[in-house]
Order: sequence, then structure tokens, then C-alpha cells
Amino acid sequence: MNFSFHRVSIRISFWFVAVISIMLILFPETQAFYCFMFCIIHEVGHLLAMLITGRKITSLHFGYFGIKICTDKSFIPAMKDAFIAIGGPMINLIAASVLFPAGQNNLALMNLVLAFFNLLPVSVLDGGHLLSALFPESKVIKMLSIATCILLFLCGIVTAVYSKKNFTLLIVSLYLITGIAGQKD
Repeated sequence: MNFSFHRVSIRISFWFVAVISIMLILFPETQAFYCFMFCIIHEVGHLLAMLITGRKITSLHFGYFGIKICTDKSFIPAMKDAFIAIGGPMINLIAASVLFPAGQNNLALMNLVLAFFNLLPVSVLDGGHLLSALFPESKVIKMLSIATCILLFLCGIVTAVYSKKNFTLLIVSLYLITGIAGQKD
């Protein structure tokens, strides 16, 4: 489905709806819903950072890898780019700092996990974007991304073997590896 809102092209793919539907079917508890809402809040953090830095948003694409925010191709200083990359995790940290005192420990923990997960040094995550903004010519970022994913994959195998039922980390690492493989250099 494609439409425009205030000159921003918005595309919602079938796969986005399918992934969200599968999550809500497999995990019908409210936790999956809250996780989805905190992911949306995370992206709003990036959008706010873009507005603050004056970055023009051209399109939003809701796909199976989440929400991709596209901007104009004009040059942006590294510090503004870093500020945009950190915008999502910062919103999650702010949400956690509000939810912990309110006694919503599980929801606060969800935000902390989302913030720190996104700060991993993987090129398709905010941590990778932050490193790219600070070290734009570095070839190390792709190797660091692959090494981080391999470590997550190995931890996922150990977790799956010992828990005999928790495959989450294994699935997430494969998801990230697929994202890295699909990136253009």
C-alpha cells in the first residue's frame, strides 16, 4: 500500500503486515503488542532527531526489516548524523526511566533491551549507523558487524541448546545476518 502524507511517500509492504500479524498470533500476550509499540516509539525518536537537525524526510518504508526512514541525499555533518542515529535508543532510555519509577519493570526492561540491542555495532542497527557517522571511511564496520552477528549466533545456539525452547537470539542473529548480506556497499 502506497500513499503520501505532507509530501512524504509512505509504503507499507505486505511483509510488514505479515510479520506483525505472525508476532501477534504467536505471542498473543500483550508483551508482543508493547514491544511493537516501543519499536514505533523508537522510530519516532529518529524522526524527532531528523526534525531537530533539519533533515528532510522523503519517504517511510514499512518492511519486514522494520521501518526505513529515507531522507534527501544532501550532505549532513557527522555529528548531526550521529544525533539522528542515537535518537531512537535515547527515546527508549527515556521511556525506561519513566516506566521503572512507575513500577512497570517489564515494560521498562523491554525499552532497555531495545535501546541496547539497537546500539550493537552492526551496520543495519543504530550502533552501526553511529559508527559510520563517526568513522565514515572505516572498512572495520562491516567486519565488526559480521563478528557481532557471529557472536550473537553462537550465543543463540548455546541458549537454544540449554533452554531447549528459546530460539529468539538465534533467529535475531540470522535476521541481522540477512540484513547485512542485503546491504549495498
